[in-house]
Formats: sequence, structure tokens, C-alpha cells
Amino acid sequence: MTNAQQSTREWSDLSFTSHDGLRLVGRHYKAAPLKGTHQHLDKKPPAPLLCLPTLTGNGREFHTLACFLTTHSEHPRDVYCLDYRGRGSSQNDYTSAHYNSHVELRDIQDFLIAFDLTHFDVIGSSRGGINAMLLAGVRPSGLGSIILNDLGPVLEPGGVARILGYLANMPQPANWPDAIEVVRSMYDKSFPALDDDGWRAFAERYYMEREGRLVACYDKRLGLTSRHLNLQKKLPDMWGQFLALFNHPLLIIRGQYSDMLSRKTVEQMRTLHWRSRAVTVPGQGHAPLLRDRPSLQTISAFLAEHD
Repeated sequence: MTNAQQSTREWSDLSFTSHDGLRLVGRHYKAAPLKGTHQHLDKKPPAPLLCLPTLTGNGREFHTLACFLTTHSEHPRDVYCLDYRGRGSSQNDYTSAHYNSHVELRDIQDFLIAFDLTHFDVIGSSRGGINAMLLAGVRPSGLGSIILNDLGPVLEPGGVARILGYLANMPQPANWPDAIEVVRSMYDKSFPALDDDGWRAFAERYYMEREGRLVACYDKRLGLTSRHLNLQKKLPDMWGQFLALFNHPLLIIRGQYSDMLSRKTVEQMRTLHWRSRAVTVPGQGHAPLLRDRPSLQTISAFLAEHD
């Protein structure tokens, strides 16, 4: 069962029931009508974009991108964003072991079925990039262009260790100024040029207001799923999953200061994938925030090129 709820100016809230009975949510940003032109009736509209967030993130991290794409003067397109289970406004899982990409893949497929997305493009940031590769393996016929935001088949141990450290030690701020300082202290080396508005928006990816107090935007038990990882050993690569992308146009985005996706891995991806291109976001680390105008324009042009 599905329903659309509580429309806002820019998006409609979506909710659906997962295969195992959890209430999960998302957002639908509807494409604005073209102004001053008449579309040909035989010209199909641009494919909608499915946005898959980071490990602890949620659909809100794509808000700026979604607003840019839906109001584009020449190629406005629908954008859908998903909150994984235990993130954002989606229901927490009763079993923390279910916080893994294979279960999230099932949730993504449930989302696609619930809202009748049969042909779509996808962008995945960090964890979302892993999920995008898995999705390409099970839904090749419905998937168009793919964008990997600071994620490749090889994860750098330093970046993984940093993220897991945050998961284990994320403090509870008393108010928004405290929350902004918490996030700034964690990410100032990755985003040295971020302004005050940018840090506020960044903090809103990790915290939200509920009953008059700030709470984390993700289930704190999420960190329990990584206890089996041994960062002293080489992490398993995902080159096999990467093969599923070969029939799809691919855009690889890397942050200049990324500690998760190396330049060497990007070069290998470019060598192997004949329909790929890569861009570097200057002055940003893992994962680029997709709020700067050059990134927005690059993504829009890439999607339009392959519509």
C-alpha cells in the first residue's frame, strides 16, 4: 500500500511498506512544466532520477540537487529520494543486522514497485553508490544513467575507519549551534571552504527536531553492523559488482580531498568502463555535497545527454 502525504512547495512526502512490514518514506520532487515552449507530443519526458543517500544520510541531502533538476529551464525531470530503514523519517528496524546493503536493495526495489518507477536514472552517494551497483545487477532493463558520488569498487581503509569512528562517537548536541559545531569538528578538513549556511545544512543531515529536542537522523544501532570489519586486513573489493554498470552511461564524481575514493581507483574505473567520465569537485572531501553550481550543472548535463 502506498500514499502521498503532506505536500510542501518543493516536494511531496511518500510512504510505503517494505517487504518485511516497516514503514519507509521518501520524497517526490515533481518536474516543473516548461515555460514559453511547446513540447512535441512524441518526445518522451526525461527519465526521473532516483537518489540513494549516504550511510547515515537521508533524502534531504539531495534537496539542492532535486530543486535544481526539477526547475531546469530545458530539461526539468522528476526526482525521487529514499530514506533507508532506520534513517530520516523511516521506521527503525527491530533487528540491527538488517542494516546492510542487501536488505536496503530489497527496500529500494519495494520503493520502485510502490511508485511505479520502471525506467529511471540513479545517483548514489557513498553507501548509495554501493546500492546503485547492486541495483544495476538486478534491474538492468529499467536503469538508465548512473552517477557514483565518491564511491568506487575499492574503499580506502582510512575513509572507512573515519566514518566508523563517527558512528561510534557521535555526540548528542543540546541545540543547533552545538550540532553545527559537532559536524564542523568532524568535517572541517574535508570541507574547508564551507560557509555558515553550508554547515547548518550539513548538520541537518545528521540531526532533526523531534518533540522539542534534537535527535540523530539515524538509528544509533547502525554502528553495530560494522563490528565484524577488520580494517587491518584488505577490504573486499567490488569489481564484480562494478561489471553490472558496463551497459549504462556512468558519471564518477570524486571530491578533491576524498579519503574514500582514490585517484588510482577512478583511473581504473575509467579504463574499464567505456561509457564513463569522471569529474573532481575542488575543495571538497567525502562525499561531495552536490550543492555547488558546477556540480549541479555537470549532473544535469550528463543526465540530459543520455535521456
